[in-house]
Amino acid sequence: MKPTQTRTPRAYSPSLDNLRNLLIIRSLALLGQTGVLAYVLLVSRTTASLVGVTISLAALALLTIASLWRTTRPWPVADNEFLAQLVVDVLGWTSLMYFSGGANNPFVSYYIVPLVIAAVVLPWRHTWIIAGASLLAYSLLLYFYVPFPLFTPHAAMGHGDGANVHILGMWFNFLFSAGLITYFVVRMASTLRQQEVLAVTQREDRLRDDQIMAVAGLAAGTAHELGTPLSTMTVLVDEMLQDPELSAQARQDCELLKAQLRHCKSTLSGLSRTAELSSTQHTQPMAAGDFARQTLERWAVRRPGVIYSFECAENSPVLELDPTMTQALENLLNNAADSGSEKIALSVHWNAHEASIRVRDWGPGIRVELLEQLGKPIIHADKAGLGIGLMLSQASVQRHGGRIELRNLREGGTLAILTLPVNTAAENGTQQ
Repeated sequence: MKPTQTRTPRAYSPSLDNLRNLLIIRSLALLGQTGVLAYVLLVSRTTASLVGVTISLAALALLTIASLWRTTRPWPVADNEFLAQLVVDVLGWTSLMYFSGGANNPFVSYYIVPLVIAAVVLPWRHTWIIAGASLLAYSLLLYFYVPFPLFTPHAAMGHGDGANVHILGMWFNFLFSAGLITYFVVRMASTLRQQEVLAVTQREDRLRDDQIMAVAGLAAGTAHELGTPLSTMTVLVDEMLQDPELSAQARQDCELLKAQLRHCKSTLSGLSRTAELSSTQHTQPMAAGDFARQTLERWAVRRPGVIYSFECAENSPVLELDPTMTQALENLLNNAADSGSEKIALSVHWNAHEASIRVRDWGPGIRVELLEQLGKPIIHADKAGLGIGLMLSQASVQRHGGRIELRNLREGGTLAILTLPVNTAAENGTQQ
């Protein structure tokens, strides 16, 4: 038996679905005009002026079939392509109306359909293009058309005197309707899109906050559970150091172990203190250069094998910082070191409104898929990390009005930029 191959389902595309709906609407309109043509042939038994209508219907039908085939392809549907489809509707309908009575044809009001679709789906500039094309076509059909017996039974071949009052009233009604749709429907559609974007952003923020709370709860529980075994080990080490028969080498090892235990307990205490300060929104002003240099020096003690450089001009601006900002910058430094880069460069830059701390490495770079996930509630890490730590760093920085950017450099490596707003009040106080 041959192994069955499962096809991966295609992702849902709203633009592609909108194009299919447009083609369905066009098909229904063509069916309506085909019904009119059949009525003329079977009931009115009139064959005059049907060649142009038939050709226009056939051309639009072929374009619709080709467009339906196009929707089966994996190509994305851009705004310009959708605009071209609506222009085809306007031109094709103009051809049909020209050969079937012009503005006298009651189906001339179909021009409002592509205008409404453009107002809902496309940007306002494209909507104005469709509105202008529809109005121009309608206006020309007032004077240039082939008389159709079903709709213009009293028209003569020399129809250069213009339309009657009823037709002009229909034209003014279309002009008024087109203006209202183009202005107000576009505004309402834009408002709905903004509300949708806001709802998605809020949902992602809630999901991210839930994940952060879960990680914080796990960290607090872990710190509490580690406190008891660390205290037990400290007591045991102290008892071993009190043994007079302990060799010099073993005593030295015990002293080192005791120092490491103190460091672990200090780290756990700092974790709890950071959580308390973060919950009360406690911040303190600090110069951007001092913050970056102190964080780098403290981090370098734990990563002695990494070569680093620091660059910062004098009189760096003051930032409002809390302990989570230190952890955010250290996460960026850890990611740079974990990339395999032999050296790391940290620099501080600023302007009147914000300061940026840049971490540069010479590693293999970051996958494009991971760059696109930055800032989202869920970041799928690769073997080099960049997972939960980056998500927490991004959340901490955004809470202070800043942002984190990651860029793959053309010459190789990655540039991570941590940007925070400048404390203008502290700056003014320092200048005074």
